[in-house]
Amino acid sequence: MSVDLSVITPTRNRAPVLARCLEALASQSLDPGRYEVLVVDDASTDETRDVVSSLAPRMPCPVRAFWLDRRSGVSAARNRAIREARGEVIVFVDSDSLAPPGFLSAHLDAHRTFGRGIVCRGPVVQTRSLDRPFEAGRGLLDLSTAYFDTDNASVRREDLLRAGLFDEGLYPYGWEGLDLGFRLRALGLRRIFRRDAVLYHYQPPLTPETLQGLLLKEEERARTAWLFYSKHPTLEARLAVQLTPLHRWLNALQRLGGLLHTGNVVAWVGRLERWGLGGLARLLLSGVLNERYLSSLQQADRGPVARAHGD
Repeated sequence: MSVDLSVITPTRNRAPVLARCLEALASQSLDPGRYEVLVVDDASTDETRDVVSSLAPRMPCPVRAFWLDRRSGVSAARNRAIREARGEVIVFVDSDSLAPPGFLSAHLDAHRTFGRGIVCRGPVVQTRSLDRPFEAGRGLLDLSTAYFDTDNASVRREDLLRAGLFDEGLYPYGWEGLDLGFRLRALGLRRIFRRDAVLYHYQPPLTPETLQGLLLKEEERARTAWLFYSKHPTLEARLAVQLTPLHRWLNALQRLGGLLHTGNVVAWVGRLERWGLGGLARLLLSGVLNERYLSSLQQADRGPVARAHGD
């Protein structure tokens, strides 16, 4: 059975948030016969399988799940779903993101309005609430000029296949969207931005435990950065992965010259959020996370990149 849209949702160890993600996709204003949801589990060790098995039969749209036996990375998970998709247009929604009712209609309308050869993007707004996610206000930090972002984007399946899908060598996390975006742009696809195609990205309250998880992702992203830069040894890629002294200087400024660090950022974020300064809290937290990324970037094995460019 063909559909207009295939929503691709890769996941790993996010069972409670995945449940809310699927419930939101079940509540779309778009006719449920016009879209399907493909969940690809990257070898989760939590209750993900139970969540999908429980919710899928009650979803108004078709839901298909695929289970990877060993961790293969988000690129491999998305590629599996793209190959299995029945829709003409692929919509990417990460499993920690929540779509308001008009989300899929906005993406489909963009492709009906502009026709072939486009990438549709929409805003991604951070929310701290799973119960009332859509009440979160939009701020400056939610703005994105990225050509392609796998957390909220749609593109025709045929264009993804022409571009060669996601690079599974960018494992396990980081830069796979930017890499594919470079190739889609090279094919001549136009970027269309729809403000009404908004998606809400859930971030749990910051605790010492959740901070460690965020720091680990930054270390993974740093290791993958060298692989990405080896594929795209350009100024644009160098700026994207922050391989400049300017980025290190800006990061020191963002961390108040080192006054803010992993040892006190949880307390400061909690304090600022209680004072109603959530935007400032996000800015300071991103500085601490980015410091871990930059430090890991310097320590990562650059392999052929260093030899090729004399770094």
